[in-house]
Amino acid sequence: MNRSIAAAMLTMTMGFGASACSVNSSSEFIEIDQSEIPFDLSAPETTATTTTVPMATQTTVPGTIYELIDLYFIKNNQLLQVQLEIGAPTNPQTVFAALIAGLSDPAQFKVTTLLPANLTAIIDVQGGVANVNLQSGILDSLSPSQQRLAIAQISLTLTSQPGIGQVTFSVNGKSIGVPRGKGDIAAAGIPVAFDDYKMLITK
Repeated sequence: MNRSIAAAMLTMTMGFGASACSVNSSSEFIEIDQSEIPFDLSAPETTATTTTVPMATQTTVPGTIYELIDLYFIKNNQLLQVQLEIGAPTNPQTVFAALIAGLSDPAQFKVTTLLPANLTAIIDVQGGVANVNLQSGILDSLSPSQQRLAIAQISLTLTSQPGIGQVTFSVNGKSIGVPRGKGDIAAAGIPVAFDDYKMLITK
């Protein structure tokens, strides 16, 4: 699978911690009407154009070992890959934490995120499938099109990590359905993959 896309790269040292949040027992996603899907996403897929952006390296902690990870943020209602170095060793939980923490200067890359800073989840990987067990239904407050982008941020980021090919979602242990990139819904417990959202990646 070719995942070469436009990328912006930077180095930063980050520390992560889980934060408490309120629990919402319900989490439902609404299928997006075809008329709400921008950029002809319902049309057949085409091959993306490759653009290379040089990496800026600035390690601020001598002796620290870093690993490069791929994160996905929103730019013009599409997804932009951003490569970020975080302290090693990395794992799906620290990668998810990095995605939620976001960039120190998102304006530099003209990106935003729909994932709130207090969103927490337990990431459990079994047989190449990562289950994202959200600790609240906080994404319920988003519109259907926003839900699609938020789920795409998480799914693309996790499936870009070694050993993860698919993602499922749950809230407080209960499986939920999520929107795929073209607006249809993957039923509760049905895994989604990188290919389900690659048409949202900006060229």
